[in-house]
Amino acid sequence: MYRLEREEFLRPRQVALWSVLGFQAGFINAFGFLACGRYVSHVTGFGTQFGLALGDQRLSFALEMLGFPLSFIFGSFMSGAITIARIERGLKPHFEKVMFILPIIILMLIFLGQYGLFGTFGEQLILFHDFILLYFLSFLCGMQNGCFATLTRGQIRTTHLTGISTDIGSDLARLFFGGLKGEEKRLTQMANFSRVSTFFFFSLGSIVSVLVSRSVGYFALSVPFVTSIIVLISMRYISMELDQKYQSSERITAGV
Repeated sequence: MYRLEREEFLRPRQVALWSVLGFQAGFINAFGFLACGRYVSHVTGFGTQFGLALGDQRLSFALEMLGFPLSFIFGSFMSGAITIARIERGLKPHFEKVMFILPIIILMLIFLGQYGLFGTFGEQLILFHDFILLYFLSFLCGMQNGCFATLTRGQIRTTHLTGISTDIGSDLARLFFGGLKGEEKRLTQMANFSRVSTFFFFSLGSIVSVLVSRSVGYFALSVPFVTSIIVLISMRYISMELDQKYQSSERITAGV
């Protein structure tokens, strides 16, 4: 209910949207590193750092590291509360509301950064305000990932590349040795093209982030602010299409 089917989220215009989301995530991830020396969507890395800190008996640093995956999870939780949780209750999910929250938070971070509340851009991760900035960025990545994973039934993830890389390899094996034919082969090819595109634009977002952030500091977040507005508009159109799809389905079921 109210989610995209495989053939729908692999249409060219949707693949373009996943690429924009990959660009946005790559930009934010690199921005976090440039701002404070830490990536914000790499949950695996934070899990490792948490374990290392505990092993070295640096409890306060371990707790600070734990805040990153918790922020990501909380962002996904907030997204899930108004999307997948509503689907489970037979209600319409509010994907567009998730996307409305993202540019608001990004705009807030731009103003707070410009007014100096996060300290000097590029300082090492040593002060509390540095952690607050990165927690917010990790929260944004969790919201984005949770929203679009729900929309596409867990098939599209745009904030990190581990899963995408695994899926590329697995589907290449299916294409070369699985004997796929017809529509299944076409869809599998499109799925891998979508993943490669997301991978490329994630990397491109990181490159652009380096070029922009080193010049304008916190104001560089205006780039993901613009892309988040584009995503919001796109999400509105997707929601309208889903409304029409399920209204038509309900009329057919009712025999109208």
